[in-house]
Amino acid sequence: MKLHRIRALLLKYYYININRGDRIFDIFYWPTIDLFVWGFAGFYIEKLSDVNVLSVLLGGIILWTFVWRASQDIAVFVLEDFWSRNLYHLFSSPVKPSEHITSIILIGLLRSIMTFLFLTAAAFLFYSVNIFKIPALLLGICVLILSLFGWMMGLFVTSLIMRYGQRIQVLAWSTVWIIQPFSCVFYPLSVLPNWAAKIAVLMPTTYAFEAMRNSLLGDQVNYSSLYYALIASLILLAIMAVFMNYSFRHARKTGLLARGD
Repeated sequence: MKLHRIRALLLKYYYININRGDRIFDIFYWPTIDLFVWGFAGFYIEKLSDVNVLSVLLGGIILWTFVWRASQDIAVFVLEDFWSRNLYHLFSSPVKPSEHITSIILIGLLRSIMTFLFLTAAAFLFYSVNIFKIPALLLGICVLILSLFGWMMGLFVTSLIMRYGQRIQVLAWSTVWIIQPFSCVFYPLSVLPNWAAKIAVLMPTTYAFEAMRNSLLGDQVNYSSLYYALIASLILLAIMAVFMNYSFRHARKTGLLARGD
């Protein structure tokens, strides 16, 4: 990979994002809606019981941003290059797929951080919930695990689009939400039925959200499970990178990059 090509692609995506109101809107709108919906739900639940669920619910919403943004941004940015017929021209240049994906990951990470900081401030302002009660090291590990898993999901969807074309583009928006119920974002692993728990224990995201909840509730955090989650996320990301490379070569061979479908 060449840094100057990554820098050029970053500049491209920067201007696309800064000059489009819908891109700026997307960073704040849906996360804000989720924050208020779950915040009001948390207030209601706290009136019915003595359990402090508000910080747990809002903590889940804030950290889920990294999975959602990391996954969706990769797939949607690639799709937009398909829609504009730009992908064919892009790869007619010396740009490599790894440079293209790296630039999208970096700009997506910036968008994730912006959403995270905005939601953190809003949660503190409206609900007096401080996500930074989680120790900095633990919070950093959780964010890393969730971002890695989100990138893996984004590469998976992009690989399928490269393989089967735009007719499966709905996966760019829907796939990440399929794994949310099994990631224990808002509830502990123990409440899932047996069949769902068997899936959840395999998900690296589950352990990140479990650690977040334990920290906010003052319980002991199982760091060994976080190490598993981190290693599993890295392995899955490496596998998806290989799959992505295979799908790209297939798209180039079949002319899908030029046709788009």
